[in-house]
Amino acid sequence: MAAVKESIAERAASNSFVGLWEIVQQVEGAQLQKGFVPYLWKWDVLKPLMDEVSANITLEDADRRVVIMSNPGARHKHHSTNTLYLSCSIYNPGETAPVHRHTSNASRFVLHGDGGYTVIEGEKCPMSRGDLILTPAGTWHDHGNEGSEPVIWVDVLDLPLVENLAVSKFEFDYSEVDDQGAPKPASVQTVSLPVGHSYNLYGAGGLIPAFIDHKRGQSAGTPMFIYRWADAKAALQRLRDMEGSPYDGIILEYVNPVNGKAVTTTTAFFVQMLRPGERTQAHRQTASFAYCCLEGHGRTFVGDTVLEWGPNDMFVIPNWMPHRHENLSSTEDAFLYSVSDAPTMQKLDLYREEPA
Repeated sequence: MAAVKESIAERAASNSFVGLWEIVQQVEGAQLQKGFVPYLWKWDVLKPLMDEVSANITLEDADRRVVIMSNPGARHKHHSTNTLYLSCSIYNPGETAPVHRHTSNASRFVLHGDGGYTVIEGEKCPMSRGDLILTPAGTWHDHGNEGSEPVIWVDVLDLPLVENLAVSKFEFDYSEVDDQGAPKPASVQTVSLPVGHSYNLYGAGGLIPAFIDHKRGQSAGTPMFIYRWADAKAALQRLRDMEGSPYDGIILEYVNPVNGKAVTTTTAFFVQMLRPGERTQAHRQTASFAYCCLEGHGRTFVGDTVLEWGPNDMFVIPNWMPHRHENLSSTEDAFLYSVSDAPTMQKLDLYREEPA
């Protein structure tokens, strides 16, 4: 019998077949998490590395000067979770990155420096620490730094998801119309909308303009491209006396102001406040998460792993891993920004959440 099984396996393998009985544990394993691990990237390690990168790596080396948060358990080293790509970009004073667009949804979140900006579909969005900037799938965008020091921001894309669906595409062939009406290639966009355009349209909660169609570029995501940290922090503070979530404290989701849904079709963005000494209960979700600490110090327990974080530290929680948070200060609030692939899971009816 053993010889027959071996013969079957050899014939199958030589013709690109495999028997379920050979890999049944891989297919029917009880654990949803396959390879990715919880991991913490410390700012005090990353910042000196970024300084070296800014001095020695040019934008021409890869269009963007980026250091990727590579999950030690990932098969592809540019994957931070099974669906999320987490990285840091650095731009020196006076630099601009060429305009492009892609099938991935993307976001920016400023950590260090002033003067950074992103131009999205003709709208220039100046970026300050803690601000969230969205470049939904299919929107033309370029970046620059008008400040006097390097600027560093976090990028989060759904690139691993899009790659696994075999639909990842980047386009750099941007053009504008010249005075004669002919297409003219351009490396950066002409700013055609006033600074603050997104906020002018959507900055009044509960009110949206009824005289536009809210469609911007090819995107099915939010038409509001920038969400200010000052507004988010003030909203969290207004809620500080409420009980909040047993798992996340006082937590808010950034939403599309037109329909109240997640800001992109595949990812959701959150900001949360852990009050002094607050300890949340453990839960787990089929979604994976990427986190960045904005203020304060704390720790997150992910299964048997303890991740101690402070300002600008980043960490990931793979799907279905139990986790809880603690604010280590008895006097100061802690603020965490997070990105999740929950909208993807919900659309596929695969989202589950339970206490752990």
